Amino acid sequence: MKAGVSSWPAEPSRIAVHPPSVFAKAEIASAAENQNRTMPTDSLVSALETAACLWEAVLTLRDHPSSDPDAVALALAIRETCNAVGAADLRLTVVGWANAVEAAWSVVADTYDLCFDWDFVPGWIVDHIDWSDPTHPTIRPEPVPEGPDRAAIDEPVTAQPPAWRLSADEGN
Repeated sequence: MKAGVSSWPAEPSRIAVHPPSVFAKAEIASAAENQNRTMPTDSLVSALETAACLWEAVLTLRDHPSSDPDAVALALAIRETCNAVGAADLRLTVVGWANAVEAAWSVVADTYDLCFDWDFVPGWIVDHIDWSDPTHPTIRPEPVPEGPDRAAIDEPVTAQPPAWRLSADEGN
């Protein structure tokens, strides 16, 4: 186009759409009828929705992190995992977390004030998924509950068990 001269873009070519034949209508009708007879159960629909929410949350955490350094680090870890194993393999791993998410949701659903898909699921991923091994993101074990015996659990291990200790002669 020359400078100072404007012209309208060429009109796109038209696409011919023909009405479906009687045969095509019959195929659609029978497929729809079969679909109604084989509708998945509510639990399957719930699991599929949870899996979809998980995958969507992983992609959002990966591609649209906030400017918070932890969010950026998480996005980079997810991206590294995706590059290491591929999107298809990562998607299957993420789908495998659906039962754990549904179990966690069932504990808080009645008291959780925010929404499942945009708040709970991404938060669950942030709190429960260990991305440290790019080839194998895993669900972290649940933390030990607070209680009176917690102090004994929290004490650091400072010495090796007796069978593993070196004698004074061996250590030198």
